Amino acid sequence: MTNLSTRFRAFCAIAASLLFFLLGASLAPFAGIQEDEALFAVPLYLYNPKELYLRLWHWHIPLMVMSYVGTLKTFLYFFIFQIWHVTVWSVRLPMVCAGALTVFLFYRFTTRVGGSFAGLCAAFLLATDPIFLVTNTFDWGPVALGHLLLVAGCLSLLRFGQHDHTMRVLAQGFFFLGLGLWNKALMFWILGGLICGVTIFWPEVRQLLTFRRIGAAAAAFLIGALPFVIFNLKHRNATLGENFRLEPASISQIVVGKGHMVQGAMNGSGLLGFLPAPDWDGYQRPASTWRGKIADWIRNHLGDHRRTGFDFVFLAALAAVPWWWRKRGPWFALIFMLVTWMGMAITRGAGAAIHHAVLLWPFPQFFVALVLAALPRRRAATVAAVAMVAMNLLVVNQYLVEFDRDGAFGNFTDAIYRLSTAMPENHKTIYAIDWGMVNSLALLHQGRLTIYAVMGLFDHDHPDETERAVIKRIMEDPDGIFIGHVAGREVFKGVNERADQAAASLGFKKETIQVIQDSHGRPVFEIFRFGRV
Repeated sequence: MTNLSTRFRAFCAIAASLLFFLLGASLAPFAGIQEDEALFAVPLYLYNPKELYLRLWHWHIPLMVMSYVGTLKTFLYFFIFQIWHVTVWSVRLPMVCAGALTVFLFYRFTTRVGGSFAGLCAAFLLATDPIFLVTNTFDWGPVALGHLLLVAGCLSLLRFGQHDHTMRVLAQGFFFLGLGLWNKALMFWILGGLICGVTIFWPEVRQLLTFRRIGAAAAAFLIGALPFVIFNLKHRNATLGENFRLEPASISQIVVGKGHMVQGAMNGSGLLGFLPAPDWDGYQRPASTWRGKIADWIRNHLGDHRRTGFDFVFLAALAAVPWWWRKRGPWFALIFMLVTWMGMAITRGAGAAIHHAVLLWPFPQFFVALVLAALPRRRAATVAAVAMVAMNLLVVNQYLVEFDRDGAFGNFTDAIYRLSTAMPENHKTIYAIDWGMVNSLALLHQGRLTIYAVMGLFDHDHPDETERAVIKRIMEDPDGIFIGHVAGREVFKGVNERADQAAASLGFKKETIQVIQDSHGRPVFEIFRFGRV
């Protein structure tokens, strides 16, 4: 009976992972490959500044993509693209797989802490969470590998703490966390949350501490984070020096201004109108894909659902403190979330976006699952868990409806594929005057385009003489073409007008070659050149 029960639980955990994979695969083709999503490919197909790579003999080994984003994902995709041509599927499905693996490891981690009921609740809550699903699938954060490495590291260290006191398991856990720091330096916030959270288990931790184990843990962590460490040794702590600035706002302003992002992430609504286009954009169409038709049928029968209500569930779990206040797992989750969020909240330019708030995941689901397992009435807890999963799925369905009906929005536009098709690889030089195209096109063409980002020339009203000389040279380039967004859809507002003004002052005039529309007929990109007046 025990074996059957164990097998059944494992089957349910695998089912949760498979559900996540199927949901992610359903969402994947709706949006275009976004500029930050393609950032990992910059060292492969665009450029690799010398300060970001290490030279060993005749090899240039990229250490970082930028001062706080490492090249772990770059190396992973280097091997993926050897066997799989660049498409929306080859870019996104590996990260969907990473998310599915995260769900399974999260089940094992939560089960070790709170039992099998808590583990299954946690797995299905995470697998169907709209924000976790969307941010992992499109991974512009990037966050997918960070979540996987965090959960894998925590699971290994929990195994070490509970019964498997081998150096291998200890080193494995710290190695994963070190890889997470190399992957993205925002792991500093998460490590701070973990360190503070573990204090709740201090008596057990203190018994396990020896100089040998501390040395092994430090060595494993440094090996995982080695490229990050080498970069910061070469450039005098450039990561923190360039990126860490205290938020000048008051605590009340921080809580109000950045706290709503956590709420939007918790209730699942935070990316509606950001990834799928908002209704007011005016380019709706009837459902056209089989996914969209199924989602639309569900919406017609069950209504629009834009919020999961998980934020209220979380508050209700806090209020259920009489049932869990003696258990240390929930306290660990709360301390982790508070410290991690405060780290991003006090950092200037951080914490005000969903892909930062989601770094708290999967510990909101961990906390709620442990509270459900602590409630005295298991049947009521089961009904509550099923209801939460159902609400998650209804909001995921809303994302599918709006993607198919309204199309992808802003920098996630699927017009990038049509722009890519229109780009010549016959040695013409392409100049992008706005943000949101260069990395994506370099990835889609696997480095076969000669493309430059020149938006810095047009981000201010009065270019100096050096800038005017560069503008004149690129406008005179007989093999040059320009790309940008159509009027009203610029990322850098006013860039089109300033480019036209600079051209007129030098005796040039814009000549439109082609306007690129997305799949809904929305004009998005413009291909043009400058000719003499």
